[in-house]
Amino acid sequence: MSDISMPNNKTAKAEKQVIDLINHLALETQRLTLKKFIKKDVEFNVAHEMNPEIMHYIKDPQSLEETRRKTIKIAQKWKGIQGDWVLFAITIKETGQYIGMVCFCYESIENDTVEIGWRLGLEYHGKGYATEAAHALLNFIKQEIKPHKVVAYCVAENTASSNIMTKLGMQHEATLREYSKLGGKWFDEAIYGIILNS
Repeated sequence: MSDISMPNNKTAKAEKQVIDLINHLALETQRLTLKKFIKKDVEFNVAHEMNPEIMHYIKDPQSLEETRRKTIKIAQKWKGIQGDWVLFAITIKETGQYIGMVCFCYESIENDTVEIGWRLGLEYHGKGYATEAAHALLNFIKQEIKPHKVVAYCVAENTASSNIMTKLGMQHEATLREYSKLGGKWFDEAIYGIILNS
């Protein structure tokens, strides 16, 4: 997931059926559950977004107040507006422990393209959780949303994230040179995509 800023047409909106599916999403994998963010998940996300190690390849941490305000807004019902993210809390089935999130937005409703992303707490890296959760979300998108294309972005040197994209069947489509500025340094941004309906 990147903090890349795409054109956001606030008049474009997903169909009601898609909005309802997203707002009631609840998925299970072998080890995990995925559910739409609600109020009880806010502080978990705030803690992650305030951690510079977790956010190293995503965006520079904002103020606590701004981070909490944005997360509270995201925890409300998703309205299906193009460019607006919806987050899904990932928890371990056996313990109920929150470990991170996967996310979804319409990059372009006109072009029927959605973007997905993910972020986990540092202690849960390297265990296959992100791949497992991202697979579940992508399969849901394929079966229920059925867009033409799914894309994902990451800082080019973030090979942990790009490896997940490859495991999802995505192909590297482009690299934007010195596109994202993080911690005062410019990074290249890699774009991956998979076409679902050609």
